[in-house]
Amino acid sequence: MTTDPLFDLVLTGGTVVRPRDVPRPADVGIRDGKIAAVLTPGAAVEAAERLDITGLHVFPGGVDPHNHIALSTSGLEEYRTDTAAAAKGGVTTMMYMLSSGGSYLPMLEEHTTTASSLAYIDFGYHCTLMTDQHLTEIDEVRQRYGLRSFKYFMHFRGDEGQYLNVEGTHDGRFFGIAKAVAERGDLLLVHAENPEVVWVLRDELIAAGRDDLAAWDESRPPFVEAEAIRKATFFAQRTGCRMYFVHVSTADSLDQLRKARLEFASDALFAETCPHYLTHTSDWEGGVVGKVNPPLRTAGHPEALWTALADGTVDTLGSDHVGRQRVAKEGGIWKASAGFPGAPTTLPVLLSEGYHRRGLPLQRIAELTAKRPAELIQADHRKGDIAVGLDADLAIVDLERTRTPDPQWLGTFSDYSLYEDMPLRGWPRHTLVRGQFVVRDEELVGESGYGSSIREVAP
Repeated sequence: MTTDPLFDLVLTGGTVVRPRDVPRPADVGIRDGKIAAVLTPGAAVEAAERLDITGLHVFPGGVDPHNHIALSTSGLEEYRTDTAAAAKGGVTTMMYMLSSGGSYLPMLEEHTTTASSLAYIDFGYHCTLMTDQHLTEIDEVRQRYGLRSFKYFMHFRGDEGQYLNVEGTHDGRFFGIAKAVAERGDLLLVHAENPEVVWVLRDELIAAGRDDLAAWDESRPPFVEAEAIRKATFFAQRTGCRMYFVHVSTADSLDQLRKARLEFASDALFAETCPHYLTHTSDWEGGVVGKVNPPLRTAGHPEALWTALADGTVDTLGSDHVGRQRVAKEGGIWKASAGFPGAPTTLPVLLSEGYHRRGLPLQRIAELTAKRPAELIQADHRKGDIAVGLDADLAIVDLERTRTPDPQWLGTFSDYSLYEDMPLRGWPRHTLVRGQFVVRDEELVGESGYGSSIREVAP
């Protein structure tokens, strides 16, 4: 009579990097897709497979809270290409922003079904609340699809949301949405900008003949973001809404967040920044390819953001990933599409520019990329840490591996990367999702369609 081994897989010889803890040598036992044990190094246990990862560091798989899908000609095929690419960067869960002028119920059905058949890693959604219909169906969306986070665009005023067939928003609607989200104990992700100032500045720059990357920043200057954040924090205080500010890009915005947290004695105001705001500025030689919203900023803002990552002002890193190709950047700065791919390079940027260059602790990187986003989207019962009972989502990293991201190797739908000429030191060698290798020895080995919704079992 034979008995099953205690573990399906044991990772031996590595250093485990847990959020909010000192990295330490440990073996990791995996069974049935879960972390079954964190073991003393060299513990004698039975396992169907062992993998010696001596010299490598085991991070919790990345939970990327900010991604976009179907904004390019590839449509939903990006669930195949871009989840595979993200896995090469140690991401094991991608949260997608969905926006629609109509009901989200058919959209969620289509996306969930398609992602389940194409994605290599796990996924979830935030729906953008913009209309009265969205508020009337919010409870059905929560019940049927388990959503616990929603988004609001402060800059969808006038005709800014016309491409989604959405009428311009206003502060009364914003207040009502914040109140509805607060009543359900959910999280509201806020894109904070004052578009009415942008319209004036943009027209002045166009009249002056400006058509460069710096002009995009000048049309949406730091105070436009900071002022909107300040207003939103008042709404958060009045409604009790847990509010999460996406892609914070300026020192000015950080100052307003710090002031609001003190003034309102609030522990419910959260901030995300993105890797490109840490590494690129508005004078980047790539020009219009670097168009993104909010813009790349002038020198000084990146270091302010690095400081905020270290001191806790910023809670998470979101890639704001968009799978657009270079052709979408044609037509000059005012017509080019905003956004670019970023999910596969988030962790390498933090390791290279944060850990190696600035001494950002590894456990803090694990908190920013995994633990904190999992907590905020209410998925920490499954994701975000290396602890018994959680999904065995792991990024096994070689801290000394230097690689210049090659767009072809990354494999996103995009044909470029902001980092394709920038060597990054620190890359995953292996990535596991629920105990299965999706990337092994830096190459994709997983199966399309293995990924599943993180909301199959709602908390």
